Amino acid sequence: MRVRVVVLLILIVGSLAWVGQRPHQVVTILVADPDKASRAAAARAVQPLRGMKVVGEARTGLEAVSAVSRLKPRVVLLDLNLSSEFGATLISILRRKSSRSRVILLVGRATESRILEALSHGAVGCVNKKDVPRFLPEALEAVSSGEAWMSRRLIPKIMDKLAAFTAGVEILE
Repeated sequence: MRVRVVVLLILIVGSLAWVGQRPHQVVTILVADPDKASRAAAARAVQPLRGMKVVGEARTGLEAVSAVSRLKPRVVLLDLNLSSEFGATLISILRRKSSRSRVILLVGRATESRILEALSHGAVGCVNKKDVPRFLPEALEAVSSGEAWMSRRLIPKIMDKLAAFTAGVEILE
């Protein structure tokens, strides 16, 4: 009889373990890209990820601003070419609309200068479009937890561009 009571208590206590736990926070994602196929590829890469959900899509910069204002996503996957309406300031605008939103750039043939400019406006991640299926999950995990992330293939190019820029600037101490 004692064994049954102990087993029953263990089962009850074990089943109540969820009471003290916070519910799992879902990372909401907006995909902003003018290309329908690219938006679909990003959504497919997110779909199997636990705790992450695409909550909206945007085809233009104006749609992205409106969607960020309305949805307040945790992460915005932003095609760098979408910023042509506003320039890299689109990122600053999105951040003003939702300060909690973090921007990951999706880049195809962007120059290092454009990527560096976008990073200077507040983007915290950068994934080459060819690498979306492979690296987007890792980038989303890092950025949604407060870190920055960049495709390894882009790092040397960005660092070279940054070094060239800072070489011409006198650093005052």
